[in-house]
Amino acid sequence: MNISRIAVVGAGTMGGGIIQLAAQNGLEVVGVEASEAGVAAARERIEAGLAATAARGKITAEQAERARSAFTLTTDLTEITKADLVVEAVFEDVELKKQLLGEIDRLVGPDTLIASNTSTIPLVILAAATSRPEQVVGLHFFNPVPAMRLVEVIKTPVTEQRCIDALTALATSLGKSPVLVNDVPGFVGNLLIVPYLLDAIRAFERGVADMESIDAVITLGFNHKMGPFRLSDLIGLDIVHDMAASMYEEYKDPRYFPPPMLKQYVRLGWLGRKTGRGFYTYDD
Repeated sequence: MNISRIAVVGAGTMGGGIIQLAAQNGLEVVGVEASEAGVAAARERIEAGLAATAARGKITAEQAERARSAFTLTTDLTEITKADLVVEAVFEDVELKKQLLGEIDRLVGPDTLIASNTSTIPLVILAAATSRPEQVVGLHFFNPVPAMRLVEVIKTPVTEQRCIDALTALATSLGKSPVLVNDVPGFVGNLLIVPYLLDAIRAFERGVADMESIDAVITLGFNHKMGPFRLSDLIGLDIVHDMAASMYEEYKDPRYFPPPMLKQYVRLGWLGRKTGRGFYTYDD
C-alpha cells in the first residue's frame, strides 16, 4: 500500500509534530484544525519546528523550505478526502475521538487507512466507531515528534496485517523505529511511564526529597537523560494528568490516580515547557 498523501486531524503539539515530520520527509500533508486561530497557531508551531530542526543540522535549509510548501492547513474537514492515510491527533477525549473517527470514516474512500495517535484509550473503542475497524491502526508518536525515534504501532484483534505492514513501513520511512504493540490501555510506553511519573510527584508531596534531588537520582543514578519532573514538563502536565485519569478509569488501579499536586498545577495553567511554567520555570 503506497502512502504519499496524509491528513492529520488536530494540529496541536502532537499533530503539528506529525505534520512537520511528514512534510520534511517528502509527503504531501493537509492538517485540519477546528478554528482559524488553531490554524494560525499550528502554522507558527510547525514553522518554528522546521527552523529549529534546520538550526540543529537535522535537515538543510533547502529541505525546510520544501517542507513548508508540502503542507497546508485548513478548518475544512472535507479536505481529507484525497489522503491515503488520515491520522487523528486530537486530545484524549474518548467521545470526541469516536465522533471524529466516525466523520472521517464517512468522508474518505474505502481504501483509506485511518490511524489514531491516542496514547491511552483502547484502540478497539475507537476502531468500533468506524465501518472499517480492520483498517484502523494506532500510531502513537512521542513528543517531540520530529526528534523521538519511537513509534508504537498498535493493533486490535481485527486489524488487517496489510494495514499494520503499511504503517510500520511508513514509520520506518519517516526515520522512526516502530514497535508493534497489542491493544491495551496505555500500550507499553504509558503503561510503564505514567506510574513512574506519578510516584515521583507523590514522593515530592510526601517530602521524601525536593524535585531537583529526585531528578538527580534518576539522571545520575540510572543514567537517564531526564528526570521525572523535567520529563513531565516536556510532555505537558495536562497531558500527564489526562493520561493518568484515562488509565485509572480503565484499570481502577490507584497507581494511575492523578496526585493532588498535579491537579493543582494543571488548574493553575502551569502545564510545563509550553506555558513557561510547570514543575520548573522556563525562560525560552
